Amino acid sequence: MKKVISSLVDELEKMIKAPTKLFSDFSSIVTGLMCLPIFFDVIVRFTTGKSIPGIIEITEFMLVLILFGSLSDIQLKREHIDIDILTSKLSDVLKAFLETLVYLILSIMFAVVSWQTVLTAISKADEVSPALGLPVYVFVGFSAFGTSILTLCFVRDYLNAVLNLIKREKTGWVLLSIILTGALFISAPMAKQLLPGLSGLSLGAIGMLLLLMLMFIKMPVGFAMTLVGFLGMWAMTGRSMAPLRLVGAVPYSEAASFLMAVVPMFVLMGGLAVHSGLSKDLFDAAYKWLGRFPGGLAISALAGCSVFAAVCGDSLSTSVTIGSIALPEMKKKGYRPGLATGCIAAGGTLGILIPPSLGFIFYAIVTEESVGKLFTAGILPGVLLTLLFMAYVYIRATLDPESAPRGETFPMPQRFASLIGVLPMLCLFGLILGGILAGIFSPTEGGAVGSVGLFIFAFIRRRMGLPALWKALKETATISTKIMVVVIGVGVLGSFLASSRLPFHLAQLVIGLEVNRYIILAAIVVLYLILGCLMNVIPIILLTLPAIFPTVLSLGFDPIWFGVITVLLMEMGQITPPVGMIVFAIASIEKDVPLAIIFKGIFPFVICMIICVVLLTVFPDIALVLPRLFFK
Repeated sequence: MKKVISSLVDELEKMIKAPTKLFSDFSSIVTGLMCLPIFFDVIVRFTTGKSIPGIIEITEFMLVLILFGSLSDIQLKREHIDIDILTSKLSDVLKAFLETLVYLILSIMFAVVSWQTVLTAISKADEVSPALGLPVYVFVGFSAFGTSILTLCFVRDYLNAVLNLIKREKTGWVLLSIILTGALFISAPMAKQLLPGLSGLSLGAIGMLLLLMLMFIKMPVGFAMTLVGFLGMWAMTGRSMAPLRLVGAVPYSEAASFLMAVVPMFVLMGGLAVHSGLSKDLFDAAYKWLGRFPGGLAISALAGCSVFAAVCGDSLSTSVTIGSIALPEMKKKGYRPGLATGCIAAGGTLGILIPPSLGFIFYAIVTEESVGKLFTAGILPGVLLTLLFMAYVYIRATLDPESAPRGETFPMPQRFASLIGVLPMLCLFGLILGGILAGIFSPTEGGAVGSVGLFIFAFIRRRMGLPALWKALKETATISTKIMVVVIGVGVLGSFLASSRLPFHLAQLVIGLEVNRYIILAAIVVLYLILGCLMNVIPIILLTLPAIFPTVLSLGFDPIWFGVITVLLMEMGQITPPVGMIVFAIASIEKDVPLAIIFKGIFPFVICMIICVVLLTVFPDIALVLPRLFFK
């Protein structure tokens, strides 16, 4: 048995390896090319008043190539977004059993998705795109091929997990995983027969409970959402056609959405800033101006995080980028490990608060609020939070100089010379935000303009060789695909939840509570803090907002103000125990600093964030004054 399974795994490896590498490289190339037509469209429209025909179609088709080209590569590297809280504490046997269960379920699920996507491609054999007349079936067929390779990856991972259990002489666990998988797929269509009085609301609640269970056994978040949405629709209708059509159409339709192009555009911009060395220039300039103060290195790192956030838009990238530069310097200067790591982790949270921000963009997509209003609403709270962080470091360093020694004092000529490296990023920030606010281009177009502008500057300064560019493109394709997988999962899950009317009933339940609206707000605060500990900000926004947002509006809270509060709260969860994803990112840089020390160093910064939330609640105009000024 071992030899048979081992030979099957080897054969699958041979089948998967070549197309996965080819598709992944192709996806990275398309990622780099995608910003060019959008950029030129902005230039042509600005100069002639006319748009390039078919630009939206080109972008949508490129998104399909990026997503379905990278799927299998990310699975082979086990890099999909998941939750590793429970499984990390289990025995090796239980881990192997859960892997067997998860990958058997996903193998079956995505075999169905691949089959239905092939049928969708066949049904579109005569369909062409309206603007350019391109055959749609080619791109749907590409998505079918991408999901088929992904399915083979799941089969390979399943067989590896089975082999692991057999080697440990635990074949009973393999049998149990098969029984549980069969029960899961059989119980869905028979749900209403087994429980005749089961309502849509009850099915919705059961679906959400199942989703949490799947995520806690480390099934990737996006795939878990897709599975629950599929099974939920099957249970709701009692027939297979509706859920089959759903999983055959939604993955492609969600990927081929011009709105999603904003993700690779801003991720690419941050990647180019990192790999061109512009982020190091940013920190050096901040240190030359602020290093002479008590705790100057930490204050400089916070300043660097705030400015880098204006280009990157992602917290993990901000903390890792600035942390990899600043932490070694703070270590040399004798900074206390807790303060140094806590400062960088807290500074990373600015990445999704200071615009342009992916968190605000996804909030706008879900709630249909203005991206421009959300961007401007995040400016002053972002500055306020940065100043609160800096104030704490300054006070701590003044009272305890040994914890954060002063840095060097540089002469004025050196200080002004250091600004040369910062000006491009500041100009880029002004160009993107100004262009969006002025209505010259959309956030997606702003990301493309920023990426091209950053590349041109780095190339002129001889900072962007082919190796650095290739790294930026590979990272962008990987990160963008991981995010879009969650978006697709939310699309499938959302259809089920809408049918169950669970979000509507939850909103009505909360509205019916005879309590002060700020008590309900406090409950939402606690919910987001907990969720922020468990997963990335974007999945939380996509998963919870459809249910919570109607309640927020009914309670009379401003939707733009709530957007700022939402992003801030979820970022707080990213640095608080027991998980704190940013904390793990910092721990990967400073491997000799225990997690307990990092969490202890973060605690004062969490207090600063709570103060910021309180100030925004008491004085909502901190977030709303700029949107009112720019959007009358």
